Amino acid sequence: MTFKELITKYIGNLDIDGMDRLVDKINWFTEEVRKTDSKLADKFLMKVDLLVNPHFTRETAEYAVSMMKNRDGSSGEKWSYDETSRVMNSKGYKFDPADWYYVLNMQYSDRYKQGKSSEDYIEDAYMFLDDIDAPHDMAKRWFLAKCD
Repeated sequence: MTFKELITKYIGNLDIDGMDRLVDKINWFTEEVRKTDSKLADKFLMKVDLLVNPHFTRETAEYAVSMMKNRDGSSGEKWSYDETSRVMNSKGYKFDPADWYYVLNMQYSDRYKQGKSSEDYIEDAYMFLDDIDAPHDMAKRWFLAKCD
């Protein structure tokens, strides 16, 4: 029997106490997985987080950025959360700050080119998030697609 089959049966008789017990079981399982494969547990939690929160939180964005392997040979963030927030505010951009932090660092990580200015990365990040036919949760979906 698959997990989905079990849950489908279980949901038919679910009440609030039953939901609490189900959450406890899934949490227990996730923590057991974390003991042997913390990246798999984190990946699972990020995917569940997408179901309830279409945007990054500061914590999830910093986690995603910490995993970046940059084209310049470095890893992790080029700009801190506070630095990216200051840039976003100074430009008058109305993006989710955690999404902006992730995307600005992602643009540097993926599109690094010697001599490219910070303003060029800022423009690239703006264009990425301001794409009118993209889903509102594009930043997080982009990350999740890359880590599958």
